[in-house]
Amino acid sequence: MKVTRGVGAVVLLGLGCVACGCRAHPVSLGMMLVGEVVADVDLDDRQAQLIGRPASAADEMFGKRTDAFIYLGDESRQVLWYAADADLLSVDRWVVEVDEGEIVVLAKTKENIDGAEDVIRSLDLRSKMIGKTPAECRRAADLKKPVAKFRSVKTDDLVFVYDVRNFTNLRGARYCLLRFDRSNKCHDVKLVGVSASTKEEPLSSPSATPTAGGSG
Repeated sequence: MKVTRGVGAVVLLGLGCVACGCRAHPVSLGMMLVGEVVADVDLDDRQAQLIGRPASAADEMFGKRTDAFIYLGDESRQVLWYAADADLLSVDRWVVEVDEGEIVVLAKTKENIDGAEDVIRSLDLRSKMIGKTPAECRRAADLKKPVAKFRSVKTDDLVFVYDVRNFTNLRGARYCLLRFDRSNKCHDVKLVGVSASTKEEPLSSPSATPTAGGSG
């Protein structure tokens, strides 16, 4: 049974509060980087085994990390990704948040690939962003300043997270993620939290440009 996005955000935040008390943060970093939280029959047991332990405990439980993201606002905070068992499409993953060396949040998540990709194509977002610098991307889509920045340990990419919850043509997406390579050029665009697959409903006009009330 899938947990709704709104409930999922509360679940993650609640886990952080339980695990680390006053160290809990108002926004879960993991929710900025993934799609939807999903239920798992083993979640409670896994939480009991991991919360409060060092990151190496997650490595022992889930195996090799598929990536890790260092939060540039506070490098003691990291988000670790692990593939879910038997997930051949790599859309399900275990997400582990680490704060000052201790695991504070564990969740299982799913990327909402179909809906997000349909919106990206319909608005031609990649053609507006790919090959551009962060400042150029902000001007191209009228984005506000990023709400968070991460560095991928696997690729050394910078991942800038933009709050797009006020956009009217992104189907309820919470965040837009832009990945920048070492030359500071965007090479990937991702939407997080699209409300439903757009295959069942009409898409916005391809010529529409998202606006968020800000400029570069």
